[in-house]
Amino acid sequence: MIPETVQTQVTILSQHTDRAWHASLPNGRAVIAFRANDEPTVQLSSGNVIAVELRVTDFSQAHILD
Repeated sequence: MIPETVQTQVTILSQHTDRAWHASLPNGRAVIAFRANDEPTVQLSSGNVIAVELRVTDFSQAHILD
């Protein structure tokens, strides 16, 4: 069975909104890393490397893991 999500790491490039950041995958592809509204906010800076989860059907958005 094919998994619905995959976990990886991204490097933060810049802040987009208070809950979204421009980031890049290890292969250089740009994504939006985000936190849901019901999750606590996090403080991230350019250059931070964080764990994220991507849906296999959409690699343009990455959900930031705790």
